[in-house]
Amino acid sequence: MSKTLAVIPARLASSRFPNKPLKKILGIPMVVHCYYRASYCKEIDHLVLATPDEEIFELGKRHNFEVCMTSNKHERATERAGEVVEIYEKQNKFFENVILLQGDEPQLNPVVIDQLINKTKNSKNGIINLIHEIDEGDFKDPNVVKAVLNNKNEILNFSRTLIPRSPYKVFRQLGLIGFKTKSLQKFIDLKPSIHEKVESIDMMRFLDNDIKIEAFEIYEPILGVDEKHHIELVEKYLESDELFLDYKNNK
Repeated sequence: MSKTLAVIPARLASSRFPNKPLKKILGIPMVVHCYYRASYCKEIDHLVLATPDEEIFELGKRHNFEVCMTSNKHERATERAGEVVEIYEKQNKFFENVILLQGDEPQLNPVVIDQLINKTKNSKNGIINLIHEIDEGDFKDPNVVKAVLNNKNEILNFSRTLIPRSPYKVFRQLGLIGFKTKSLQKFIDLKPSIHEKVESIDMMRFLDNDIKIEAFEIYEPILGVDEKHHIELVEKYLESDELFLDYKNNK
């Protein structure tokens, strides 16, 4: 049976929003929301919080989370997930699929993650990136990573700047990515690419090496917390959210 590891990478050093994973949303640290919500997934066999920071590590342990201490040298969340795979393999724990979640997307939907896992299990190219449609305002926002697709539903390019767009839809890249483990290991083996560095977008490493990425469009936007004012927006969403009402007393 195909086994799936889900990794939530989180670190305190963020140029745009330092200490972001620990910022409270409705009284609960952001990264704790992410872990609780991922724990509702039916298709995840093993869930882990991966961090280079002692403060996040101790927070996870206080909540009885599985936590993995990783290097502080990683610039990319994907590299941190790759290190977790290497750590587990040394412990004779092997997974066919790895799902990269994010510690700053506290409204993630477990149903969507389960759909991503099933698509990853059946994927031919082994890399699937979630996207959703955005409006003109988000299209011009440099915090929003835009995606260009071809007619095979493959991603041609990502950028934080203005890019060629469809006459009908504009898409945002989400930080929810499914990998066959061998594809994730391929990412680690490749050197950081030019556009990956310029754009600060992990997946450009694949595109710069002519490796295809499949797009998976979802129809319920997931708001990433890139700046402080996004916290208020997420709180408005979560205050009536059924999952939050279920797990909030476990904080």
